[in-house]
Amino acid sequence: MIGDGETPEVFGAPCGFTSLNLTVNIETSSVNVPDCTDPDLPSWLISDEVSKQVVVGGSGVIDTDALQDWRDWLLEGGEKNVRWVTSGSSANGGGYWQAPGILTQYSETGERGQRWNTEIQITLNGAPTWTSAA
Repeated sequence: MIGDGETPEVFGAPCGFTSLNLTVNIETSSVNVPDCTDPDLPSWLISDEVSKQVVVGGSGVIDTDALQDWRDWLLEGGEKNVRWVTSGSSANGGGYWQAPGILTQYSETGERGQRWNTEIQITLNGAPTWTSAA
């Protein structure tokens, strides 16, 4: 869901997406730790988390009225507040992640005789907050 930037902010789900995805990228730093008991053995890599980043995306046949909103965001840039909603009650894991996001990928593809398909990715800026469903 994308926020409209107004006060109070209203979030709307983009119409036309048939596929959605959420990816968490975790950057690590690794160090070789030798086996001091038997230095001839291979060392083991020990990794530490350095940073995290959430990317949400979707693809589908987007309504032509909504398509201009995506194109405007692409050209104007900047952040919009984004919610990733998980259906269900709080007891069933329902709720949403929210953070400002930047449109970082936009593509339109088409094949002869078919509707144009749009694919987007939004990179969340900073740590998202989780709000459980009511």
